[in-house]
Amino acid sequence: MSTVLLPSGSSVSVKVHPVVLFAICDAYTRRKEHQDRVIGTLLGVVVDNTIEVKNCYVVPHNESSDQVMVDVVHHKTMFELHQKVAPHEVIVGWFATGSELYNSDALIQEFYSKESQHPVHMVVDTTLRDEKFNISAYTSRTLALGDKQLATEFVEIPCETIFGDVERVGADLMLTGLNDPSPDAKKDSSSKSLTDDAETLQASMARLAELVGRAAEYVEAVNSGKVTGDPAIGRYLADTLALVPHLARPDFERLFNESVQDNMMVTFLSDLLRAHVALAERLGTAALPIM
Repeated sequence: MSTVLLPSGSSVSVKVHPVVLFAICDAYTRRKEHQDRVIGTLLGVVVDNTIEVKNCYVVPHNESSDQVMVDVVHHKTMFELHQKVAPHEVIVGWFATGSELYNSDALIQEFYSKESQHPVHMVVDTTLRDEKFNISAYTSRTLALGDKQLATEFVEIPCETIFGDVERVGADLMLTGLNDPSPDAKKDSSSKSLTDDAETLQASMARLAELVGRAAEYVEAVNSGKVTGDPAIGRYLADTLALVPHLARPDFERLFNESVQDNMMVTFLSDLLRAHVALAERLGTAALPIM
């Protein structure tokens, strides 16, 4: 299993992508009955003293005040599968939902210390106290007296959420949808959004048709000798046309249908994988004790 050496000390900071927080919140809403919290593995990259968390997955567990049992087989299997998709992302720590640290966190931290040199523990507050969504991150250090280990201390480090361009658009759309409290308002907003999207697409296509018409008029004028051609414009038009694939209609339809079938197959396999994971959780896969 791949590991990464994380820098230690107070200078370490954590940056989390929104998709990680969405996945954690989704796992919390789908947790088993009478389960207080969910835990899982954090995946990402390390650049200098910054840990960028890009992905995560839930790890089934059972815990009490003095012991914790983690499904190690599930953890290793999920990491191996993820490595096939994103081999550059490694284990950087683990997450847990809740508003505070648990007594059993030291045991889980010890387990993840075998996966990463300095694992980060991220706490996602799903209680929404004061109507706020808070996240915090910690590193750990051992408190010892001589050669005897007494306890594990968690030290909080800076943690923030970062957005890419696509992620920011998605987050803005989700926040806009949350502003409509009533079902009728949501329905009206959804219909309006679809209408606005259709109108925007229509305007974009009209603008594109206008630009293509102007380009065609310019080319005809140059060919007829009415206008002196500009070499820069000619090179730009040639480069633009070179980017457009020249396909016959039957070939285009065949490629389009193959693409649709590929997307449907990916959707089917994703649903099948989720069904297998849910079935495995209900059957109770082998859980190995940490200590």
